[in-house]
Amino acid sequence: MLTIQGNLLKMLIKRFLFFVLLSIFGGSLTAQKTVEVELKEYKRIDKPARNEVSGIIKDPRFENVFWVLGDSGTDNKVYAINEKGEMVSGKEYEGLELEGAANRDWEDIAIDEEGNLIIADIGNNCSCRTDQSVIILKEPSAVTQSSSDYEKYDIKYQKPDGFLYRFINYSPDAESLFWKDGIIYVLSKKFKGRETRLFKLENLSTEQKNEFTLVQTIDFDDEVTAADFAFNKLAVLTYRSLWVFEQDDTPDFFDGQVTRYTFKADQVESVTFINENTVLIAEENGELYKIGLEK
Repeated sequence: MLTIQGNLLKMLIKRFLFFVLLSIFGGSLTAQKTVEVELKEYKRIDKPARNEVSGIIKDPRFENVFWVLGDSGTDNKVYAINEKGEMVSGKEYEGLELEGAANRDWEDIAIDEEGNLIIADIGNNCSCRTDQSVIILKEPSAVTQSSSDYEKYDIKYQKPDGFLYRFINYSPDAESLFWKDGIIYVLSKKFKGRETRLFKLENLSTEQKNEFTLVQTIDFDDEVTAADFAFNKLAVLTYRSLWVFEQDDTPDFFDGQVTRYTFKADQVESVTFINENTVLIAEENGELYKIGLEK
């Protein structure tokens, strides 16, 4: 009898330790390959597009056009630049203004297959905002000075389980957004922490708040500041590294082959693919860097 009880106790302890370890390490990422790179400044984005740069995306409709924007405190504009950081429409070009829109805290930008820009007004450093939104700007031209052809979609996030969350606003800080197959994804940014939550939004309505639902929780080596999806790859930028995930046949974005590129930088907050082998990164002050990807 004592032997049976002893064996049962050992089995229960083993199960308990297993689930503890699973909860600790189950959502963490381990790069299959780590490459140390040196970021070399080659050009700073021209004024005024370089003010507080928080998002960049390549426009596949054109040969050499990238859209950039700034975060809170900057104008309600997006700017068309080339790979060298120069204004596409010349030095007199001052950006495309979204008429009537407010830049509360624009933190990232993406583009869908029709050429619509997706602007992420999702920054929430104070954890006090309840007015986050996603703005869809319809097929902008690189020479247009202003546009009212956009829709604003108010958003909210699926609350975690727990009694406490029934009574408080749940609005995580986030700085990264990407688009894939008709779905908008957001990666949260946890202050002074590494836990990141991936959310998705499949349908948009102007009549109500649109809820981002939780997909999974993962850990990076630092706070996530930007993301981009192209060429069947997901690029995730943190303050000290770039993670590139090759996509496989599973719905999990992070279970395929992954390479982590580590570097030293001041405050990198924007990333986009130039092509399938090259990524463009921008500092908040507008400095541009390129990273050649491992083949």
